Amino acid sequence: MKSQYQSQDQSLNQSLNQRPNPSSDLSKNQSPKRGSNQSLSRSSNQGLNPSPNPNPTQAQKQPVGRSGHKNAPMGSNLHKLAAVAQIKWLCISRNTMIMLGPVIVIAMVYGCKILYGINSEGIIVPFLTGFLLNLGITMNICSEGFIMVGTSIAEEKENHTLRVLMTSSVTGMQYFIGSILIPFVMLMAVNYIVLFISGISLEVVPWLSFFLVSMVASLTSCVLGMIVGICARNQMNANLIAYPFLMVFMMVPVFGSMSEGLHRISGFLFTGVMTGMTECLADGERYVMSPLDIAVLFGELLISVLVFLVLYKRNGYEKD
Repeated sequence: MKSQYQSQDQSLNQSLNQRPNPSSDLSKNQSPKRGSNQSLSRSSNQGLNPSPNPNPTQAQKQPVGRSGHKNAPMGSNLHKLAAVAQIKWLCISRNTMIMLGPVIVIAMVYGCKILYGINSEGIIVPFLTGFLLNLGITMNICSEGFIMVGTSIAEEKENHTLRVLMTSSVTGMQYFIGSILIPFVMLMAVNYIVLFISGISLEVVPWLSFFLVSMVASLTSCVLGMIVGICARNQMNANLIAYPFLMVFMMVPVFGSMSEGLHRISGFLFTGVMTGMTECLADGERYVMSPLDIAVLFGELLISVLVFLVLYKRNGYEKD
């Protein structure tokens, strides 16, 4: 019975780590056969000299160490990232409210564009076009980034799947990258869809600058969503924690065009940099990133990552 339990434990560890156990392979290669007098005589004649390895290339490819995370192959890490991303996609796709968010943003921008065109006889002023683009992109980045990432982690806490993942061979960095991968791709895709349907002239769009600003803003939103997920205990608590982030990073840039004070404050927010670029595009002007815009984008991304690391070192992904 004891040997049977040991064999079951070895098979479970091999299925989690997805690599062979080097100690068992070495013991199999070095153990002599019992019924062979020739092997016993050879080992006694050789004394302390080790026997040659029949297949030295296999011994060199075997990972060293009990856990083997440092020497794990790249394919195993990519497989774990894909597994975490698949779990996240299943968690997000089963939540109807989260999946309706991008659809609502796209439908709202397109519907308002049609209504404005009907009321103005097909001519939409640049102010309304810029307002639609600002509202769609900031709503997508803030609401979907904060809520999608935060509530997915909170749901895993409620279902106790997060603890199972963290006690397996999945590391914290692999879980972090796999958690923000699907939301980041969705945020980038919706940003481009809103840009195409908003009515902005695509000739004046600086595609490289738009991609850079949208990428950094989406990453910052996803990291802030991870912070919301760490601090939240359940999905309801995650929504409550995300509301202050929404009020600051979404409302201030959207209404910054109506108030001079809010417009100055939005210049120091990563979403304000995004709305500043869309305002230039709506006016038909070429957008050039200023040193302040670069400092705000990458500075707030760095600050959000540092805050996440501090919270993760204190409590991990689950705050007891």
